[in-house]
Formats: sequence, C-alpha cells, structure tokens
Amino acid sequence: MTVKADGLAAELSGCFDFIRRDIVMKHSVIPLFFIETICDSGYISQHIIDPLSQADTEITTREAVQQAISVSKFGEVHDLAEALSHVLAGDPVVIFEEMDYAIYFDARKIESRAVEKSQFESSLVGSNESFNELLANNVSLIRKRMVTEKLKIERHILGRQSKTEAVLLYVEGAAPGDLVATVRQKVEAMENEFVLGAQYIAEALGPGKTLFDTIGYSDKPDAVVAKLFEGRISVIVNGTPFALTAPCFFFENLQSPDDYATNRIFVTLLRLVRFGSLLLSLLLPGFYVALTTHHFSLIPSAFVFKLAVSRSGVPFPTVVEVILMFLFFELSREAGRRLPHQIGQALSIVGALILGDAAVGAGLASQATVVVTGIYAITSFINPRLTSAVSVWAVFSIIMSACFGLHGFYLGVILLAAHLASLRSCDYPYLFPLGTERSFRAANRDVLVRGPLNKVSRPFLYSGSRSRK
Repeated sequence: MTVKADGLAAELSGCFDFIRRDIVMKHSVIPLFFIETICDSGYISQHIIDPLSQADTEITTREAVQQAISVSKFGEVHDLAEALSHVLAGDPVVIFEEMDYAIYFDARKIESRAVEKSQFESSLVGSNESFNELLANNVSLIRKRMVTEKLKIERHILGRQSKTEAVLLYVEGAAPGDLVATVRQKVEAMENEFVLGAQYIAEALGPGKTLFDTIGYSDKPDAVVAKLFEGRISVIVNGTPFALTAPCFFFENLQSPDDYATNRIFVTLLRLVRFGSLLLSLLLPGFYVALTTHHFSLIPSAFVFKLAVSRSGVPFPTVVEVILMFLFFELSREAGRRLPHQIGQALSIVGALILGDAAVGAGLASQATVVVTGIYAITSFINPRLTSAVSVWAVFSIIMSACFGLHGFYLGVILLAAHLASLRSCDYPYLFPLGTERSFRAANRDVLVRGPLNKVSRPFLYSGSRSRK
C-alpha cells in the first residue's frame, strides 16, 4: 500500500472544507480525512473517532480495526488515487501507517430535494412520485416497487474529471442479453472529461442527427419500473432527476402514464385523438400552403372567394405569411418556457393569439392563416415530447409545399416516413412494432389500442440475433 497521510493532505490542500483530524491513541496518532460539506460529522465522531480514541488496547492488526469501528459499510483503500476518489465522493478515509493499512467508510450526508410530485408527467389517478437529484433516492424508489432478485443494478463511474456515478438497471431474464451488452459497452466506452447529466449518456446511446428522441426519459419511478418489467434497460445518473430508458419507440410519444390506470376503451379513443393531433400539427400547415399557392382549383369555390377577400390586404405570399405567424408563435412559446410553469404555457398560447389578432389588424396575415396556425399550436401541445421535431418538420413541409405544391407536400411526407423508418434505438427499429405481424404480436398490441393489463405487462422485446428484429 502506498497511501501516505502527507501525500493525501497535499493533494487536497486548497479546499476549505477538507478536514484532517488526528485521532490520538495511547501510543500512536491515526489521521482521518473527510470533506466536511458532504459528510455527517456526528456519525464520524460517534462511530469512528470515539471507538478508536477510547480503545482499551493498542490497535495493531487489521482484525482489531474492524472490531473497533462500528460502521455498516467500509472497505480497504489500496493507493492514493483510490483514497482521493473516496474522500471526494464523501467517504472518509482512515490511514493506519504503522500497519500499512487504510480504510474508507460510508458517512455521506448530501442535501437533496424531497420526493415531490412529478412536474412533467403528472397523473390524475396514478402515482405522482418523481425522482430527485440524488442517485440513492432514485434507486430506492425503484427498489420499493420491484421486490425481485431478478433486478440487476450495475454501477459505473463516468467522466475522467467529474467521476459521476451512474447505474444501469435491467431485469435478468426479461431484458435481452444483446441489449444489455450493447448499452453496457457504449457506456463503458464513453471518454468524456466530465459527465454532468443523463443527456451525455443519451447522446452516446442514440444515433444522433435526428430531432426525434430515440432514448426515452421519465421522472416517474412507476413508469420506469413498467419499462424494466417489459424487458428494457434504464440508466440513472447522479445529479439528474429523471431516468433514461432504452429502447424507445415512436409510438410511446402518444402514450401517457394515465393510460394504464384508466378505462382501456377510453384510453384507446384518447390515443387516436393524440395521433390525429400529431398528423394535424405535422401536415396541416404544409397542406394549406400547397393549396393556396399552387392548387386553388382544389378548393371549393365558395371558400375560395372568402379566402381571397381575407387575403386582399396582405402584402406577402402565403408561405411568408405562415412562416411569420410560426415565428410569432415559437417566440411566444419559448418565452413561456422561461416563465414559471403555472403561467408559462398559458401565456405562450394567449400571447400568440394576441399577436395573431394584431397581425390581422395590421394586414400582415389573413384570418385563415391565423386559424391554421392556432390549430397547429394547440395540437402541438398535445404531444409535448414531439414538440421540437414537429415544429421543424412542419416548417420543412411548408417550404416543400411552397416550392412544389402537393408534389412537394407528398415528398415531404415520404421523406419523414423514410427518416423514421431508418432510425434505430439500441439496434431496435424506432417504428417497432410496425413491420410484421410477429413484431406486432410481440408488443401485445399496445400501440394505438391499449390491450388488457395482463397482456401489456409481459416482456415483449426479442432476444437473440438482431437480424430477427
């Protein structure tokens, strides 16, 4: 062992909260090192300092050390780097230089938020518990819902400088072995200088260069537990109040935690409404531009005259008019995100409507364009996980429709479908379970129609060769 007290003290000498306490025994002095701001000083005094300083006999063996201290978790430290890692993580280190022996023990006391109501996936009838920034608390919320020895939790230290703690969770026997191996390999291959949140891991697992989230995330423990039982994996990072789940599929964006605590027939109707809202927010603006720019003959004659009257005082072409209204709405929505959650979303919608009314009064936009933009705004809020992707693809559809009419509109739809079909989440197709009857049956038919809970709760991911997926 090469852990020396002076060397450890020299490495941490510029930290105001670094404490070195020399425990005086009858014939020796034992140095104790810890970080005051992340350790429980009372616990250290009661279980380490007092037992060692009040020992009746001199402690000269490792067995005597283990008998003297009264802590639940401790281990041996082998070198200076390991000692530094433990001290900085909140584990005090005691060095017995005469025995060439050093130990660390758990005395962490890190402040964190209490378990609060979920702010992003609120539930009307289900659990409202949410994760917080402390990894131990998040794992405990998973553990209390999964009383099974099949749950495996692997610990990883990420970031050469930050040394951030993260855990990989999966259910043995339910999660395919190749999925677990793929995620483990990508996590271990990360070479970041620092990892400050789960997004670092999400980018390492995802394909990149897409606006759609191919790695899922949730701040609700019950939702993560359900996905683990389905055979997926989860990654939780210390300091991040949500968990990553993989693989993540496109149709999950149309589902809600309340879907599994509500009447399944009504849930099916809600999912169809969400899917229709997605289609409207993606396709309606582009279709409107295509018709009013290139295909007036396809519009009913009575509506054409009203449209012409409403646009009579607008100096811009339709495409500029729609993009201008989109810009007003996106600016209003971005401002709403920076405000408190209770008023931000409402203000973004109201602000956009006020701007729209002012634009009509100033002759910058027609009433029809304001209606189309308002429908887009409302439907885009129904599927919040797809907001960023929908806004960009809607603008792309508008530009294609303005340039090539309905041909450009159809081409944009085909490109969107091809892009979604090309995406993969941890080597699984992003549009799963679409494709074959076998894959649809494997998903227990829980796509747009919610199946019975006794079938939905079964593992459904394929195992074995990826060529079959």
